[in-house]
Amino acid sequence: MNTLNLAKPDNSEIAFQVSRFPDGQQSVTLPSFGLTGPVKIVSHLNSFTDLELVICANQALREAGITEVHLYTPYFIGARSDRKFTDGGSNYLKTVICPIINAQNFASVTVLDPHSDVLEACLNNFRKVDNHSLVRAALTQIDNRDGAQDRIVLVSPDAGAYKKVFDVAKAFGIKQIITATKVRDIATGKILHTEIPTLDQHRDLKYVIVDDICDGGRTFVELEKAIHGSRPTAEVYLVVTHGIFSAGFGELNNSFKRVFCTNSVKDVDNSQVTQFNVF
Repeated sequence: MNTLNLAKPDNSEIAFQVSRFPDGQQSVTLPSFGLTGPVKIVSHLNSFTDLELVICANQALREAGITEVHLYTPYFIGARSDRKFTDGGSNYLKTVICPIINAQNFASVTVLDPHSDVLEACLNNFRKVDNHSLVRAALTQIDNRDGAQDRIVLVSPDAGAYKKVFDVAKAFGIKQIITATKVRDIATGKILHTEIPTLDQHRDLKYVIVDDICDGGRTFVELEKAIHGSRPTAEVYLVVTHGIFSAGFGELNNSFKRVFCTNSVKDVDNSQVTQFNVF
């Protein structure tokens, strides 16, 4: 299967050109003729700008006679907007984004470690890739000695993430999981503090927080504080599939021994971040 790589054009097997017009319109042109399918479009899909390019690329391929087009987008725009949050709003994934993608008639839409099951319910021909390859690579760097699974404690940031973390634990034979609890102000919904179960004080354990998305990182920083409040000398690591890092790396670098992520959202240049390529 040949790829049309919008995320990394230099790696694209199919040559293409992107034009941008003064009014903001974009278009994709395929200078090569005689293309044969199937074709896989690769995209970051972080924004409507990316979505427009995906649509333009797909339609250019269709007009070139390609009848089977697949979409590979590790991160999916609006991943966390998987329900209607307020009256008068919309269910962003269900009623805005997924219908646009479905209208493109992709043979498959592959997403890495999706935030929830809503995508599977709303996207036609959905394919999910779990986070196990990322976690395996991260754990190997954290502790690659015999018996490492007995020295690792997986940390679920909240009850909602527990199933995903449990699946990771099962896959790698890790017996210890702790789940954090966010204590909120009932009136405002603001997180007041994070609580964690009592930690083992007598073993040399490594605490690995696992989640799908890091936006600003406040949740993870508060969780790290709770762990170090109980065990000041513990090694604490953060493994997230999709790194947005909208607040930069100041607090993250101060909080974690190391951060692991993929480049699904963007490439990162930070000495304390290990990033794995998914494109």
